[in-house]
Amino acid sequence: MEQARDYELKRFFGHVIAVLEQLGIPYMVVGGFAAILYGEPRLTVDVDVVVDMHPEHVAPFAASFPADDYYLSEETIYDALRRRYLFNVIESHTGAKVDLVPLPADAFARAAFGRRQRLLYDAEGHSALFIGPEDIVLAKLLAYHETGSDKHLRDARGVLVMQGDQLDLEALREGARATGTFDLLEELLRSIGHLDEELS
Repeated sequence: MEQARDYELKRFFGHVIAVLEQLGIPYMVVGGFAAILYGEPRLTVDVDVVVDMHPEHVAPFAASFPADDYYLSEETIYDALRRRYLFNVIESHTGAKVDLVPLPADAFARAAFGRRQRLLYDAEGHSALFIGPEDIVLAKLLAYHETGSDKHLRDARGVLVMQGDQLDLEALREGARATGTFDLLEELLRSIGHLDEELS
């Protein structure tokens, strides 16, 4: 299957968001798609969405993606909810994929979920609920700590650069202390000259 084009991914993402909102399933867009919105452009092949989904949501959610056009399994969703592991829905004719992650139980994820905000994500005026800018920086620092992948550092740095003075640095540092990423955050701030600006 070929990789979905950017416009196909965005269109499919919009459809998944519409289904979540129609069914009243709380959600939050995270990962690379959120980092790109707040930060610097880069390619992404899928979208990550945290969902506060419960068993009663599974059947109507799955019914919104008929088997003729999508790859999705009710059994897989139930299993993912039990194990708190991601599942995905794929548009069969384009390969566009959205990963859905059951809301984690950890304090950071729950707090970030409570701070999510609605933002426009395209020129046509479509909107969705996204993780906040401070929280995506922290999430990317945590992901780097867990995986060692430099793309997470690049994403975090891009958000810091593009959001600049719009960020609540005090809240960001407090969150970094709580998540064990404070030194990493300070190193990034120093690398973009942010600390020098604060001291001048």
